[in-house]
Amino acid sequence: MGSVRTTATDDKLIGQELPGGYLILDLLSVGGMGRVYRAEQRVLGRTVAVKIIHPHLLSDENSALRFMTEARAASQLNHPNSISVIDFGRTDDGQPYLVMEFLRGKDLARVAYEDGPLSFVRIVDILRQVLFALSDAHEMGIVHRDLKPENILCEPLRRGGDHVKVVDFGLAKLKQDATMPNVTSPGIVCGTPDYMAPEQGRGDPIDGRTDLYAVGVILFQLLTGRLPFEAESPTQVVMMHLSIPVPDPTQVAPERNIPEPLVSVVSKALEKDADHRFQDALEFADALKEAIDQVEAEEKERSSGVPPVPIAGSVQCPACESVVPLQKFCGECGARLPLTSVVPEAPSVPSLPLPLVGRDEDLAWLADRRDQLVEEVAGARLVGESGAGKTRLLKEFLGRAESAGDLVVYATPDPHGAEVAYFALREVLGVLLKRRKNGATMPDVSDAPDDVAAAVREVFEGPRDDDRRSVLERRFALAEALRWALGQARQQTNGAVIVALDDLHRMDGASRSAFADALGEPPAVKTLILAAHVPGFETGWGAAHAARVISGLPTPAVSRLLKASRPGERLRAIGDAGARGVLPMYVEQVIRFTLEGGKEPPTRLADLVADRVAGLEPDARRVLQAIAVLGDEVEPIAFGTMVPNVSDVLGALNQLVQGGMVVRHAGTLSTSHPLIRDVVLAAVPAGVRRDLHFRAVKVCEESGAPIEAHALHAFYSQDSFQALLLLEQVADRASARGDTQAAVLALRRGLELARQEIARGELDDPLRA
Repeated sequence: MGSVRTTATDDKLIGQELPGGYLILDLLSVGGMGRVYRAEQRVLGRTVAVKIIHPHLLSDENSALRFMTEARAASQLNHPNSISVIDFGRTDDGQPYLVMEFLRGKDLARVAYEDGPLSFVRIVDILRQVLFALSDAHEMGIVHRDLKPENILCEPLRRGGDHVKVVDFGLAKLKQDATMPNVTSPGIVCGTPDYMAPEQGRGDPIDGRTDLYAVGVILFQLLTGRLPFEAESPTQVVMMHLSIPVPDPTQVAPERNIPEPLVSVVSKALEKDADHRFQDALEFADALKEAIDQVEAEEKERSSGVPPVPIAGSVQCPACESVVPLQKFCGECGARLPLTSVVPEAPSVPSLPLPLVGRDEDLAWLADRRDQLVEEVAGARLVGESGAGKTRLLKEFLGRAESAGDLVVYATPDPHGAEVAYFALREVLGVLLKRRKNGATMPDVSDAPDDVAAAVREVFEGPRDDDRRSVLERRFALAEALRWALGQARQQTNGAVIVALDDLHRMDGASRSAFADALGEPPAVKTLILAAHVPGFETGWGAAHAARVISGLPTPAVSRLLKASRPGERLRAIGDAGARGVLPMYVEQVIRFTLEGGKEPPTRLADLVADRVAGLEPDARRVLQAIAVLGDEVEPIAFGTMVPNVSDVLGALNQLVQGGMVVRHAGTLSTSHPLIRDVVLAAVPAGVRRDLHFRAVKVCEESGAPIEAHALHAFYSQDSFQALLLLEQVADRASARGDTQAAVLALRRGLELARQEIARGELDDPLRA
């Protein structure tokens, strides 16, 4: 998709930001329906492609409908070999657009021109991936209708072969959607004549077998180097598809020596009568597999006398030409062997996760903060972008502090990603007051001041209906409860108390306010409150508390990490890091990307993660999406609701764990890093994302999840009635505890949903009532 980039300095869209935070960067290509741009998803720094319909087509209602049909159809596709449509809508001036994953490969037409003639094995591998994508689409009632080499993108893999993507469902038809107007009206034939099935040329009803005919044409073209039918006009080509028998591929290209098993597959795929073709894409794919297996078996039998190929650690004897292990003398004939292998040893791979390197100064800074503590609460912050290694650094420091006798508390945001009220504060208080809990959920606060006891009860048991305290009184009491708990914990240790707040920017507002208020009026307790967050986040802690910027690793440190695994190849992708250094997570992802067969890693971390996710097997991809939607404490029982069509959930999980994308905890699962979760969520096709959140609502109901999580999923599932009720409750509760940001966010989401319903006519416009 990025291979046909053009300059368009006079294009008014370049430099504009679309709804959803997509910044248009430059023009990639121009097609019959619209223009495709490279854009950046600002929140993640991820590259995406944006397709915008031509303005001159806006006057044609049918063209606009076709464009939006493309968005709705493609946003339901969720297969590694189909392009993902992650968002769609209209620009501020009304132009329809859709946001897609950014692809870096070449289209099959260009691949065939530059590399052709392609080997039979490669042809089969490419078309089987195309058929897998079509099978997924056909199961959902989506027919491509315009399949051709230009709509098939191929990206070469390091391990050999190609990763294939089917793109441009611009003529897709939703067979089951009876409520939509007939976008392709009777008598209007849509598609490309060279690849058009007879029933499509006649304007008859079509189904998935129409796409399979197009695959047959592409197979014929790749095998012979020519199309089955060629004429001076498109109409003549259509008529030839309708009435003229398909030429014999072996006569069209006798020099290719096309094997009979592949000829048989072509003949069946190009039957005029759809009932005589392959009846589904998987049957076609299986036929190709059987054909190429037969061809390879026959080839192996013919070449059985050819000497074996040397492998790593072996050498070919110059005397008898046998391939034997590398040693002084040949084990077959006794002749002296060369001292070096004819095949280099495969490079070793660094063990994962990578060791902590290049952080000695950062650890020393943290140790200084600890050593300079007096009998007073002090704060310190680690500031770095996602993937800089803040969590790894925090945990290393906390481990050392705990070994030295300090009381360590480690708190994180709520696992739902919904800013659940008091979650982080409850984690902290739970550890500080652990000895007062005696196995119960609620600590014993019978001897605490009344305001402290009320605050602790609110954090652990929720607000009481008869609570008449003002917002300021409740906020003051929460901070006072934290100060009191710190004092209680200090009495239980001879060392200091260290409270670590990881990803402070993701924590709920009430907890953040309590931490900031406790630092604003610090008690006389030897405590270090240490936070990690991204740049640009306002903590409210004031300038008196030290902060340290965590940058990337210097190039020498990266070289040491990669010294045993072809560092030169990987350093080319990170050589422009400069003074910012290289993010540790990027280094690890490059290694994993290469092990998985990737050839040229993107230079942006989010793009690199997205590429790895795009290459997952279908079941692993769906399971990972389900985990990302549900959050960081996913119970395995939830997969029955979230991904009912995945038969081997355990196998998918094993692949994800092995690939470092998912981590197993005691009875639960989570993504291995917040950025992975963010990228996965951003890459889920829009229609699939709505369905996953709809299913997540059911999981919330069954598990008794917090109302904030319930409201979040109802909002993203576009279950407007339920979401509006829940968001109103969330806003009311947030206002009552003084969390203005949470209240505003809930109300904005409610307003957004209400506007959508008004536009669809489901709600009365209050301004016109």
